[in-house]
Amino acid sequence: MSVPARETVPTPLDDLLALDPRLPAVWAWVQRLMTPDAAHDEGHLRRVAVWTRRCAPDEPAALAVAAALTHDVINLPKNHPQRAQASTLAAQAVREALPGLGFTPAQAHEVALAVRDHSFSRGAVPETPLGAALQDADRLDALGALGVMRVAAVGGHLGRSLLDPSDPWCQQREPDDQAFTVDHFFTKLLRLAGSFQTAPGRAEAQRRTAVMHAFLTQLGEEIGVPYPRPELPGGRRRPAYASSSGPHDVAAC
Repeated sequence: MSVPARETVPTPLDDLLALDPRLPAVWAWVQRLMTPDAAHDEGHLRRVAVWTRRCAPDEPAALAVAAALTHDVINLPKNHPQRAQASTLAAQAVREALPGLGFTPAQAHEVALAVRDHSFSRGAVPETPLGAALQDADRLDALGALGVMRVAAVGGHLGRSLLDPSDPWCQQREPDDQAFTVDHFFTKLLRLAGSFQTAPGRAEAQRRTAVMHAFLTQLGEEIGVPYPRPELPGGRRRPAYASSSGPHDVAAC
């Protein structure tokens, strides 16, 4: 008795790869080179691709998806000495690889620029509409319910405490997201919305930031220390949107 062939179920990524015949080869290259983790996996790349296209609908689909799929191709551990250079290293790899995958040198250069400038820690303003769209799309994945899940995943992986029980909202101390996972909301996540470059990105960032405020409000109720939302009187405003310690790693969450 013959065994019927197993049916291949398309994944959401397949629809994106079908947009251009060169993209499956790009994805195969990324799979060979990238070291994924809980916050930087296939799902993250797919979501970034979807939002890169939404934030730059006039850009060629092949370039938007290629930029999204390759933006974390060099995904270094957070304690790696070259972590801050990851996006630059990724851009170099992209510039070298894409011409061999059917892209022109000019197209490879444009994708590489977007990949280089997406990183929060570089502090760069993207030079192109594609770069602005990729940066917005990547930052959106750090916000909202997904952002809460990703920051928790990274904090757990690095062995950080959930929060400082004596001052969970950083009202009497500087935020320290190397020690406390919740502090990352104050060093980075709650101030991201002001950095978006595209209209679709800005609108979605505002919505997702409100989701995170709602999460922190619920967390405050559960730990018995009310969350002082920045717009309410009496809360210390500065930590919710800025930190004197400068930019933190965007790839974390």
